Amino acid sequence: MFQMTTAEIVREVEGKLTAGSAENRVVAVAIDSRKAGPHYLFIAFPGQKVDGHDFLLQAAQQGATAVLVNREMDVPLNPAVAVIQVTNPLIAVQRLAQYQRKLFQGPVVAVTGSNGKTTTKEMLRQVFAERGEVLATPENQNNELGLPLTLLGLEPNHKTVVVEMGMRARGEIRDLCRIASPTTGVITNVGHSHMEILGSQEQIALAKTELLETLPAGGFAVLNGDDPWLRKLSYLAACPTLWFGFTRQCDAFAENVRTDGQWTVFTARVLGDSCEVRLPQFGRHNVANALAALLAGVANGLDLQHVVPSLERFTSGTGRLHQVPGRRQVLIIDDCYNASPSSMKASLEVLTTLGTQRPTVAILGDMYELGSYEAAGHREVGEFAVTMGVNKVIAVGHLAEGIALGAEEARRTQRDSNWNDGLSQRTSHCDVRREEVEVCYFPDKAALLQQLDNIIPAGAVVLVKASRAMALEEVVAALADQS
Repeated sequence: MFQMTTAEIVREVEGKLTAGSAENRVVAVAIDSRKAGPHYLFIAFPGQKVDGHDFLLQAAQQGATAVLVNREMDVPLNPAVAVIQVTNPLIAVQRLAQYQRKLFQGPVVAVTGSNGKTTTKEMLRQVFAERGEVLATPENQNNELGLPLTLLGLEPNHKTVVVEMGMRARGEIRDLCRIASPTTGVITNVGHSHMEILGSQEQIALAKTELLETLPAGGFAVLNGDDPWLRKLSYLAACPTLWFGFTRQCDAFAENVRTDGQWTVFTARVLGDSCEVRLPQFGRHNVANALAALLAGVANGLDLQHVVPSLERFTSGTGRLHQVPGRRQVLIIDDCYNASPSSMKASLEVLTTLGTQRPTVAILGDMYELGSYEAAGHREVGEFAVTMGVNKVIAVGHLAEGIALGAEEARRTQRDSNWNDGLSQRTSHCDVRREEVEVCYFPDKAALLQQLDNIIPAGAVVLVKASRAMALEEVVAALADQS
């Protein structure tokens, strides 16, 4: 779909043609010279470690007919290669993406939220595939560069665009919306991630709901009906608001949620229609994500009965509740891609669902960017793990000491409660012997890895989860069956 001359590119990016022809034809964009090919525009991004300007010659040798730079070149290029100079390559990419977006007439679905963005984006991709080819954000390329690069991949066969929008500060979602011009906006929830930067959950909510302010009157806002912040701020949308959740007051809600082997089964009631869904994922949060995707699809004219089977084929990526076989009959739940208090709690629910007949172990690490909620958030997770009946809580990392402290406090409270509950049955020997949770703490990952084989029971179900920077996939690898 990308078909521009160098003259048109110069016009859109407000640049200057310093060499080559204004009539060169460009059919694609690359920021990696290794991916540049015939009739490509190669955009040279300056960087501290890698500078795209050092690879202009390589891009030209591979067939690029135009290059975009922000300074004079150090090496001469083939005179046939057009050279476009701009002040800011990032703004140039964004302007080209806006130009391409205006040419697209199908639905553009944007999804954001504190948790579940990427999973919901992938479910949306599955659902909207019923219309035809879907262009979707690859992996989690959801920022000011990844989103425009996604849009620059539009092809004539694409019928729907699904983009994920991340943010760390106010105004960032609004800027992404100016580029993508979404027609449907999905917000999964408002949590505590990025409180370190934004300062309060209210500010997080206001940042997320910038998406609502940009939706056209003929579009749809698809919101979590169980989230009080979204209920409070839904007035920001000028278009119809549709709710998903677990109550009958929602436009899409789930009933009779249950597990069946490796499936979560539930009845989805969406805008007056209903269908049984078999989801190859555990957890109520994934049920909510599925409801959001189904509701967005049905609102855009898809038939519920036709799209539900697509969710049966859904698979999550590595690091997102991915089940990995371990040594000594251990089952690992690899959920170490990222973490927040709400996502930790959701994953602990999955752990106890999978481990009803087996020992359960939660290896939980630091959660970052929580700001003033940091101490309380970690303690709440530890308390919740004990409340859910996890057999062993292993906290790792400086901040995760709060998880251990919360679990210890909950364990003491539970022990006292169990003792009091048994007083009426007490004889000369107390027969009340309920199993007590074990709590372990390691200051860092290296200390944990040294003791890992000694503290994980054979046959256990083990959840591994922390913020991305903790890199707990090393723990998953250490536990995994390498045969």
